[in-house]
Amino acid sequence: MNGYPLVDELEVTIRAGRGVAVIVEGQSAEEDPWFYGQWFGDRARQVTFFPQNGWTRVVEAVAELRRRCPGVPVYGIIDRDFAEKETLDADFAAEGILRTSYYTLENYLLDPVCWAAVFRLIFRRKGGAPDGWDQEERVQEHIAAAYRSCLDLAAYNKVIKSVGERYRALAQATAEADREYLHHPDAFAKIGPAARLAAWGQKMGCPEDLGARFHEHRAALEIASPAALPKVVSGKHVLHVLQSRFPHLPRAGRFGLSHYLNLYLDRCPDPPADLAGIIERIIADAR
Repeated sequence: MNGYPLVDELEVTIRAGRGVAVIVEGQSAEEDPWFYGQWFGDRARQVTFFPQNGWTRVVEAVAELRRRCPGVPVYGIIDRDFAEKETLDADFAAEGILRTSYYTLENYLLDPVCWAAVFRLIFRRKGGAPDGWDQEERVQEHIAAAYRSCLDLAAYNKVIKSVGERYRALAQATAEADREYLHHPDAFAKIGPAARLAAWGQKMGCPEDLGARFHEHRAALEIASPAALPKVVSGKHVLHVLQSRFPHLPRAGRFGLSHYLNLYLDRCPDPPADLAGIIERIIADAR
């Protein structure tokens, strides 16, 4: 069925009786479903996680599977992205969809305690990690710096999001590259975010000054508390910036991100409390 990749396979699996099915974001089972499975996929809970590429596909797949398999517990978890707090569970009762409290799953993988433990393990035979990467307070500083590196990116993407919703027809008339989210701070190496947005706004004939809109969002992020940033800044972006700054073993270089994250879950296998609450809520509703 067009628009529902893997739905037929999911239907077969669900009908075979694997408990509660939870559809999450990710292009493959090695992405978000893998982390959810590590945290919650034990047999006692009888929860199985399946990927769909993007939040819209998750919502569509849950609706289609509920239609095809009435009575079978099917739910969806999607990233918060730019959603407001009051909308996180707005679609749960009717559609079985919950949003995470943090911007992305990766925001839950930025605990300084866990990363310090990872680098204590990696550098155990080297007398300690350089630049304090095996000390929790210093790792917190490194994570905070990575978040700060992504503030321009977060403000820029928020303008893209809001303009796409408020001036949809105007935005759709411009090139796709102009209206897409950006994913790394280096994207602004040639032209700054405010100037880039202002040029896009002029091209589409937007009645607002998008450069000024960017500065408003950026100023709000600048004064946001450290506890608030995971809710409004993508952990995917922060994690990739952080990885680029990880210390590396002499002659060994840096590992791939998936290897670091394997070590992270080995050092900190317990699920984040916020996500555990979401899963418990789904299980309770399924019962």
